[in-house]
Amino acid sequence: MKNNKWTVGLAAAGLVSLASVAQAQDANSVQTKLATTSLSGYVSTSYNWTLGDAGGQIADTDGGTNPNLGGDKRDRFALDVISLTLASPKSAGDWGAGYNVQLWLGPDASATGMGSGETAVKNAYVDLSVPFGKGIDVQLGRFDTILGMESMDYNLNPHFSHSWGYAIEPTIHDGLKASYQLTDDIGLTAMLANTIDATNNGTNDSNGDRKTVGVALNLVAPDSLGFLKGTTVDVAYINGDTATSDSPVSNFYVGVSVPLPVENLSAGIAYDTRKDDNHDGGSGKSDSVLGLYLEYTVSDKLTLNARVERVEDGPSLNIGRVTSHNTDAWDYTLTANYALWDGVSTRLEYRHTALDDSDDHTNAIDPKNDSVTANVIYEF
Repeated sequence: MKNNKWTVGLAAAGLVSLASVAQAQDANSVQTKLATTSLSGYVSTSYNWTLGDAGGQIADTDGGTNPNLGGDKRDRFALDVISLTLASPKSAGDWGAGYNVQLWLGPDASATGMGSGETAVKNAYVDLSVPFGKGIDVQLGRFDTILGMESMDYNLNPHFSHSWGYAIEPTIHDGLKASYQLTDDIGLTAMLANTIDATNNGTNDSNGDRKTVGVALNLVAPDSLGFLKGTTVDVAYINGDTATSDSPVSNFYVGVSVPLPVENLSAGIAYDTRKDDNHDGGSGKSDSVLGLYLEYTVSDKLTLNARVERVEDGPSLNIGRVTSHNTDAWDYTLTANYALWDGVSTRLEYRHTALDDSDDHTNAIDPKNDSVTANVIYEF
């Protein structure tokens, strides 16, 4: 604590005490920090209608981690999640510091890897600035993964249900992430984490000292490329162990977002691969998903989205629920998003999944799967 000469003089005269001055300064410091803290979040609810026999449906697109299409949501109303974010931006100066804490309440909290309860810490990290070169942004704690076209958060995605590409991607990590902007058009992110899966403070049982590493490159097309200006390309690679296996898992991702010459129409392409050496006796088989995203803005209130995916099913997805046979599939999702109320997104989604080689499946599996989901999200 530093006091000016006037304060010291008053203390010497017995008019004030340095303890009271310290308390006042501490209170002012707390009030200043609270003044920069913001509270935001959203509430997501849904209703799903699954056509056909629910007992014979194709495996969920969550890979067993995010129950947005799980059996506990078929043909019923559901509270998905209540998301609360408490955050403070980094303070000014070369050594600025801030924080971000996101809590998930509700059934989907289990998707964060913090157990099966309905309360979880989705994100919690200290946000730091390091004055090296143009400045490095560092996040230390629990943060979202560095790859993927879609987010775990419902309010950030064009559709309610997640893609098959999302099903084979990592979601959350505990560790350290650093980002550096090489140029105005090139950004680099590196990550060091405990595990490749979303396990709170988890390590591999037999190789706890072996960490998960990742790197991502972001490219933005400059104005000199004409109609391609603004195109973004993201390339990322992550390699590490899960909390329950000492065999390495690797993810590779390429995402491209392109502004099209048609007004109000944009497109995105995502390619994901996941190789898990722990499956099939170390056969080295991999899952891969190629997805096409289209978005058309009809008006200020109405947006239409389409997603088409080609799924090459390896050892991880098992979308046909038959472990002895890897099944490929086509998947089509159409969603209309209409902003009827301020701050509210109302979505209606239709999804169709068709398996290849249906004769190779048991009678319990319907080779085609159709569902309709209504979703309402309020953001604050």
